[in-house]
Amino acid sequence: MFAGGVARGLHWMPQETDRGIMLLTVRLLFPCLILERIIGNQALNNPSQVLLAAALGFGLAVVSILISYFMARALGMKDGAGARTFGLCTGFQNYGFVAIPVTEALFGPELIGVLFTFSVGVEFAMWTMGVGLLTGLGKAPWRQAANPAVISTLLALLVHYSGLGVHIPATLHTFLGNLGACAIPLSLLLIGGSIADLIGTESIRWNVAITSAVMRQILLPLLMLGIAACLPLSHELKQVICIQAAMPAAVFTIVLARHYGGHAPTAVLVILATSFASLFTIPIAIQFGMKFLGLS
Repeated sequence: MFAGGVARGLHWMPQETDRGIMLLTVRLLFPCLILERIIGNQALNNPSQVLLAAALGFGLAVVSILISYFMARALGMKDGAGARTFGLCTGFQNYGFVAIPVTEALFGPELIGVLFTFSVGVEFAMWTMGVGLLTGLGKAPWRQAANPAVISTLLALLVHYSGLGVHIPATLHTFLGNLGACAIPLSLLLIGGSIADLIGTESIRWNVAITSAVMRQILLPLLMLGIAACLPLSHELKQVICIQAAMPAAVFTIVLARHYGGHAPTAVLVILATSFASLFTIPIAIQFGMKFLGLS
């Protein structure tokens, strides 16, 4: 991410390239990564845990955005002036670009497949309740939930459970693996460039910045871990929740806020505040979560 910020500052990665990089990542590289990580993954052999992962991803996201929205109203923020955007941005944790490399580094590549099934629920929550908070549920772009990542996940699960995965040649696995390996570094470079664009563009409202950081990096993680401890989750799904609970706000919510009538300055502030705080809180939160959930 730092390298992406430097590249932006040196004009090696101008803003005009962002759309092309994003389309390449979302429509080609991430689907390859998803297919390679899910097909043949033994951690996904229990369909009930896969359904539970998706349901949990949806439920935790919805609860988080509602709590964050009511917290914004308690701060005195008004609808149309940041309250709904605060709820959207603070409520959604980073479930892809940052979460994937952290998950793989701690628990291995097999767990990425479980993370993708969890992310299906988060994606559905984002395009229904998340955007619906900004536009009204009747105007939420529900069809956007059927995006390349979700379609690739469902296709990969279909191949996995059908048993066709054993017939996929090693050459194709290598092809998918090599392309998929490009998804995370390229995404992190793009995030770094995007954050560099935002720094200094808005004045800091300290009450919003501090509250969003406390909510996203402390209070909501405790809620997520508490719910995970009460449910009959597999060891792998607990590992996913442990990582997800520690993540900062999802950078993509800035795009949603700008496109669907949200309050862009609030979105920028939440992303910057939680991203900065996460540099210090992620190691502590993950260590605490692993002990709390009995993970090794």
